[in-house]
Amino acid sequence: MSEIKSQNTKNRLFNAGIKVFADKGYRDATVRDICKKAGAANINAVNYYFGSKEKLYREILNKIFSAYDRFDQDDWDKKTPREQLKSMIANFCAMLYKNNAFASDITSIFVSEMTQPSPFIEELVDTYNRPRIKRHLKMFQDLLGEGATDDMARDCLVSVAGQLLYYSFAWPVFSRLFPDYSTDERYEQWAAHVYEFSLGGIETIRNKILK
Repeated sequence: MSEIKSQNTKNRLFNAGIKVFADKGYRDATVRDICKKAGAANINAVNYYFGSKEKLYREILNKIFSAYDRFDQDDWDKKTPREQLKSMIANFCAMLYKNNAFASDITSIFVSEMTQPSPFIEELVDTYNRPRIKRHLKMFQDLLGEGATDDMARDCLVSVAGQLLYYSFAWPVFSRLFPDYSTDERYEQWAAHVYEFSLGGIETIRNKILK
């Protein structure tokens, strides 16, 4: 088998895995399902290219959890705290909602991990989320100013993240309440709103600290 053909087969299996895991979940998906979706006649193809169903799923999760980090760290330390907040919000909105990404199979897998975590979640959090959260908590500490507690910074982070994630979790209900709303067309406006709204809340807490 040529190297190009082999890589094409591996890519088909990877993409098929995303689709099957999104549709059936990690536990109910089977190697046979993935091979069938990829058009691979040999049901051992997943084991050959990835080692197992578990390792394929782990590779897909790596892609999902590392996606934000590809641009989150770009010139991060050169930005002011406000610029960092604006960048964080804009990047999250683009990742989640541009081209209706929130409705994709990737997002389905991510949401599934939040509600029914796989055995890999702890390692993924340590690898990707913990360093990112450390950066973001420092940003909120800087925004709140001297006297801000760790709890205040954490609560600000959760408040902003909750706004960013709302559509991806609540879309089945929201889309029926507001059928003309398009996240793909409005994600930049949404990012701008969340930024301004969050700055207002942060300023209120900052003023309380100063008093």
